[in-house]
Amino acid sequence: MQWFVHVFQQYPELAIFLTLALGFAIGPLKIGKFSLGTVTAVLLVGVLIGQMKIDISPNVKSVFFLMFLFAVGYSVGPQFFRGLKKDGIPQMVFAAVVCVLCLVFPWICGKVMGYNAGQTAGLLAGAQTISAVIGVASDTINQLGITQEAKTNMINAIPVCYAVTYLFGTAGSAWFLASVGPRLLGGIATVRQKSKELEASMGSGDESGEPGMMPANPVISYRAFQIDNDWFSNGRTVQEVEKYLQDNNRRLFVERVRVGKQITDLQPGTVVKRGDELVLSGRRDAFAGESHLLGPEVVDDELLHFPAEVLPVLVSKKGVGGMMVKALRQQDY
Repeated sequence: MQWFVHVFQQYPELAIFLTLALGFAIGPLKIGKFSLGTVTAVLLVGVLIGQMKIDISPNVKSVFFLMFLFAVGYSVGPQFFRGLKKDGIPQMVFAAVVCVLCLVFPWICGKVMGYNAGQTAGLLAGAQTISAVIGVASDTINQLGITQEAKTNMINAIPVCYAVTYLFGTAGSAWFLASVGPRLLGGIATVRQKSKELEASMGSGDESGEPGMMPANPVISYRAFQIDNDWFSNGRTVQEVEKYLQDNNRRLFVERVRVGKQITDLQPGTVVKRGDELVLSGRRDAFAGESHLLGPEVVDDELLHFPAEVLPVLVSKKGVGGMMVKALRQQDY
């Protein structure tokens, strides 16, 4: 056993990657309905392997910590700023209240339990799942006017306390919000009713967005037609077809074209003529009575089998704010 510990002490990088490997292997495992999750599993495995008294270079700690913060910020940052644009003031007030409470309660617990600064910082970081506290607390402790040994003991206690309390910070919070929180708000039935009312006020009150459900009347439709109109006798480009439809109060867009027996790559200058097939997309009401403009609708599984991309659009141009959708459609973007 000693040689095993000695290898990790001599080559700490092996301990790091072993921690990651075991954490990723254990995290997805379930006991009944409970699972640790990858992050919690890696932290707990790190606590166990850390009992071998493995010294990790401060530079390595900083690099991995910065990588972790970058990953979190990269995934959460855009959502945060989008949220501020919608209802910024309430969000800022709520964030300020949460920050104060998250700092005060761990400090009180640390005082009552007799924890030192490192243990209290680990409690704060893990219970609130705020990883940035680790780096900030370590730098602050290094600036204290105490012995180097006391600093080292405090700093080493931070990740241990963080890993232990992180479990409750995640699983405990989920349990509290799912079980205790609804009771404080009048019971689960009341919370469900209020949630439905809120969803309805935000335009998503139906169950079509639930897992296993889909809207029976989708807003956007995709349909295939065989061109059989004299207007196409001499051939028309895709751009001309879309303008032709819009001039007839049909805001539809050409998505795919079958020329002869081959489905071709679509370009604005692609020419279609009588006998060809094309796929149109648009709102369902725009398809009402349009067959005389093109030709009969056809069932073509191959032509209609293609992925449709959903893209969120952020309005950032000042002149667009407050403009009606009808006016937006007439803009040249």
